Amino acid sequence: MLLLLVSVSSVFVGSSADVSYENLCYGRSLNFPFDYAPPVFHGMLFFTPSNGGPRKLMMNNAEAKDPRLKVNYGSVRLTDLTERDEGTFSISLDGDRLYSIVKLTIADCATQINRHYGDMYESNIPRKAQFLEFTPLGNLDTSEVLWNRSYPQTNKGGRVQVKRNMWEIYNLNQADNGYYNFRGSDNTLLSRIQLLIQEHYRHFDAKVKKLLYIKYPVDYAWTWLAFTPEGKTVNEILMDGQDVESGRLLRPGRFNGRIELLQNGLEINPVESTDSGTFSFRDQHGNLVFTVKVEVMSEFIPASVYVPIIAVIIIVVIVCCCYVRYRLRDTNPSASYSAAPPTSAFSNQSTEPTATSLGPTVYSPVNIHMSSPKPEAAVQGDQGEPSAPSVGSDWLSSGPEPKFDVKGLTFPSAGPLSSESTFSDVYTSDKLNFL
Repeated sequence: MLLLLVSVSSVFVGSSADVSYENLCYGRSLNFPFDYAPPVFHGMLFFTPSNGGPRKLMMNNAEAKDPRLKVNYGSVRLTDLTERDEGTFSISLDGDRLYSIVKLTIADCATQINRHYGDMYESNIPRKAQFLEFTPLGNLDTSEVLWNRSYPQTNKGGRVQVKRNMWEIYNLNQADNGYYNFRGSDNTLLSRIQLLIQEHYRHFDAKVKKLLYIKYPVDYAWTWLAFTPEGKTVNEILMDGQDVESGRLLRPGRFNGRIELLQNGLEINPVESTDSGTFSFRDQHGNLVFTVKVEVMSEFIPASVYVPIIAVIIIVVIVCCCYVRYRLRDTNPSASYSAAPPTSAFSNQSTEPTATSLGPTVYSPVNIHMSSPKPEAAVQGDQGEPSAPSVGSDWLSSGPEPKFDVKGLTFPSAGPLSSESTFSDVYTSDKLNFL
């Protein structure tokens, strides 16, 4: 009855399995769900790599088929994960139909260390470390043991030196690029670094028809020199295996008659416009020691350089002119009004007759620029009369408003707005008796 229950449970679990996505660091372990461990699961566990490799049987009937797979009562664990473990894990109950349960990706969690050609690197050795393993960057399937605590005699003569709890590696070059893993006695990963070695680099600006001197590191022996013109990928080999101190080039090529190897550097005289590019110096093993980028400056400044300069000058001139004009107007505000003729409040009066309710038609004269306000002291008997409107000009406020009598036409002294006034001044002149 128990076996039947286990079998039914297995079928149910396998048919309703959900895919789990896992992203783990290199060297860690993958723990499978409890449902796929004995005594619940007794089927087959497969692995299909993501790189397109063949499918592999990992476990069958609770028996591990891979030495890194640890099968225990209630747990299944895959240890020491590497890049080769990226892919899909699936189960099968009958050996035919597969159900995906885990999709695994491996993350590179190593500490990255950058050094230059010829440098040294040193670090502490973990307390529980048993050996140091090196995996070249270009060949992850190959590993080499550089140090083993149990066999110290094998640590002599190599480039890796161990002193007490420190390890050192000298004269680094690109062959040392890779991963350095310290592992325990059970192969457990304790620490991991990625070492990257870069060449020395310099940049030079050169001028046409001038001398260019390139000083290179004399501490590092190099026997191979090549030039890559700017914009191209094909190297032009200038020296291959020749003695640097001899000053001879294998194939000077475009630099024929203009290039010379000195004890501490490389001299080009005179420089030509086609000399822009990259010089590469390598040692006898092909490791890149030194890279020099040369950029030849043109002898003549192109016309495109002058365009923005001229534009800036024009803008500055316009701004200065506008500023000067603004300052002149700000210091002499009346200048903009000096040419305008004076105007009067009465210059726009119409000559058309105006009808009033006090009597006959009154004609208003045109362009008479005179007005006389009421005297400050009113004539006796006129205390109750309202004052006539006044204008602020002093020369118009010296006397009473004049009155003209022309053949019965009377100009009242009251303004248009004082129609109820009965007081008037009469001025009679023989000069106006023309009717």
